[in-house]
Amino acid sequence: MVKKYSKEKPKKKISKKKSVSKKSITKTKVTKTLIKSSDPTFIIHYFGGNGRACIARAILSSHNVEFKNHIISNKDWPDIKKSYLCEFGQLPILQHNKKIYNQSISINIYLSKLFNISGNNLEEEYEINNLFCTYEDLFSVGGKYAFCQNKDEKNKLKKQATDKYLLYLKQIEERYKKYGKGNYYLGKKFTAADIYVTVGLGNIADILEFKNSEKYAPNLMNLCKRIKSKELKNFYDNYYFKHSLF
Repeated sequence: MVKKYSKEKPKKKISKKKSVSKKSITKTKVTKTLIKSSDPTFIIHYFGGNGRACIARAILSSHNVEFKNHIISNKDWPDIKKSYLCEFGQLPILQHNKKIYNQSISINIYLSKLFNISGNNLEEEYEINNLFCTYEDLFSVGGKYAFCQNKDEKNKLKKQATDKYLLYLKQIEERYKKYGKGNYYLGKKFTAADIYVTVGLGNIADILEFKNSEKYAPNLMNLCKRIKSKELKNFYDNYYFKHSLF
């Protein structure tokens, strides 16, 4: 049947040899790079750093989910950015069953609900989503510091970012005193809040090279140590970028 069909419509065969536009080449190239039939159910596409993908990676890793951690190089980024796979021209991108998800906070919320770590009620969901938003606040100022090339300006940005980090850290410590009646941030159950305070706040501290978080949030840092050694051990062993600038 296939041979008969190709004889009746030879144009189908010839069309593969036709010249294509640069835009089509970009799509073809990126599709081959990002989507393969043999790929695992989950793929995270991001640069070679923690940045806005660290929480999503940690959620998947903490549940022992096989996922492809696709590191995008600076060389490949322009093609990927212009492709239909990168809807808003930004990373990270999550693929789940070949469907594309973007925007880091939305990805974190999606994965939290998917793995049932988004809280037991509306108030807990609010707390977790609120924490996700604080990461964006902190990463925005921390990123400016990390990528600044001017020495004087960099020192100013580091102070601004550190002051903001300490403000948020102290407030989250007070919240934890209110919620942390059990072994975890929100009580007896491991949730995305535990991932955020460990990975999110930890990455900001690493960016700023701030080593004194325990002084300002001793209870929270004690929780983070426990989470690092248990639920997130695999993540820190295999997916966390140490000494990351972003």
